[in-house]
Amino acid sequence: MDSKMVLSSPPDPSPNGHRNSFVPTAAEFTPKVIEANDEVLKFSFITQTVPNAHRFAGVVGICTVPEGKADMNNLGWHIADFLAFRALLCGDNPPKAQTWMSMCDIPALVEADPQAYTHGKDRRLVGSAVKPGSYQRNIELVDRDDDIQVEKSAEAFKEKFVSSMKEKLKIAESYKYPLLLIVCGLTSLEQDIYFGTLDASHRCTLSDLHQELGDSINNVEAIVITPSLFSAGWQINASFGRRDSNAVRGSRAEFLARQIGGIFAQDLVKSFLGWDCPVIDEDKAGLTIKRERFPGPVVPSDNVNKLVFQLKIKIQSYLVGGLSNFHMDHSFSFNKSKDEWETLMTRHRMPADYQTLDFYEQKWEKLPFAQSLDSIEEGFPFLGNAFGGTRESQLNHIKYLIEESYLAWPDYWVLNFGQETRKDLERFMDTEKPRDLDCHEIFNVLEHRARMSILADTIVQYFDLPIPHNQRCRDWDHLKWQQELSDNTRVSLITHFGNALQCVPGPNVPPGINLNYLNRLQMRLESGARYVRAALGIRYLTTKDSSQTTIDRIDACE
Repeated sequence: MDSKMVLSSPPDPSPNGHRNSFVPTAAEFTPKVIEANDEVLKFSFITQTVPNAHRFAGVVGICTVPEGKADMNNLGWHIADFLAFRALLCGDNPPKAQTWMSMCDIPALVEADPQAYTHGKDRRLVGSAVKPGSYQRNIELVDRDDDIQVEKSAEAFKEKFVSSMKEKLKIAESYKYPLLLIVCGLTSLEQDIYFGTLDASHRCTLSDLHQELGDSINNVEAIVITPSLFSAGWQINASFGRRDSNAVRGSRAEFLARQIGGIFAQDLVKSFLGWDCPVIDEDKAGLTIKRERFPGPVVPSDNVNKLVFQLKIKIQSYLVGGLSNFHMDHSFSFNKSKDEWETLMTRHRMPADYQTLDFYEQKWEKLPFAQSLDSIEEGFPFLGNAFGGTRESQLNHIKYLIEESYLAWPDYWVLNFGQETRKDLERFMDTEKPRDLDCHEIFNVLEHRARMSILADTIVQYFDLPIPHNQRCRDWDHLKWQQELSDNTRVSLITHFGNALQCVPGPNVPPGINLNYLNRLQMRLESGARYVRAALGIRYLTTKDSSQTTIDRIDACE
């Protein structure tokens, strides 16, 4: 094949219904090396540390839990989060700077049971945060005008939410103050917001919100906080508004490791527990050990196996938890030495405008402990005290993750394979008391699938590739794309880019579950690879050698 080939453009559906091949837009194309962007393009990470809030920031806090799911064994832990954030952030800036909204009547729920909502391992009662704070005016103590607004209609709630964001944005832009959005409720890994129901019609993506706010959002620093879906803590997105590279301390590699490291858990666990383990110093091993690493059939004892299993789970949890310091503890951290904000971002550019962790810790310690003598049901060992901390609340969370996954990868679920997988998941959800191992396996599979979409979007972003159908990976329909291609073009895509993302392993099954590459759940979801393949195909069809160079460089950046 010649070293120069015809340049290709994205396929467009033909008005007469025939499938088109790539249409040349130039006479010839000389292959060139493409490099990934060296900058950090998304300031996203997981942390348990209090948010880096400017004392004059515009704050919008929302709780999207519907009334019927407010119990702590269901979605009530989101309400506890909402009250915990309010306890720490409310009362330290002008009342008009903050808006707190809820889809369920939180004040009434707390009044009915003041002991209902506790937060963290120390079980602090956060119900007192439902009341507005007070401030000194002249010689009297006056209540602040920042009580919780209750709106049970999803449509009205969304409208008021967007309106509040616009109002805070207008002020923030005028005074050059930052914005802080705190979401407590059902979300996606992409930080889509669901208003009470897991349904596309009740969803607001960050892209939708960005469009609603207009260009003004690009003029202010804006931080979005949502629950971490696969670990304890909260997912921070500090690049929703103006991207300030001077505010970033972490490297591109460090951010990417935190954002997509969980995908590679299977390979990393094997490597860490094998002879390539980075903590094994072979230079200090004797010649006998080097020459005869396995002199005979070694059978580990039950105790050794148990320790190995525990280590595997901890490695997996650490990777899935975004390398955060307390990935299994859903409590606020006030530990300065383990502050991800300090490690990855510039926490105090103007110290006078930001409160210290000591300040927040003192506020937290004023909250009372729960007085209930009832025994606390423990959750799954691999989840710590995340997602409510009880087995029932954590199982409900896994079920919500399953239901949310049905809203992604539309092409997958209509295929026979996807339909059979859905039946497997439905059987799991219908089981009253599923085995711990089954819960762990499903959880790992869901995490891997969701993270594969993030990986695909990240590759397209960092290599500045065209976005197929102008959609995110999770929303993209591969079947629709295939119908727009000619047979020759489909063959070309597979020939030149068929091995895209082949270096990514499948889900990491938990110890006790046999790895089975023919198992529907354990098989790697290919939507991410197809998405990247389509983006590469839109950019150019090239020679096999140069296409392999491109894929090798993508693999190297992973």
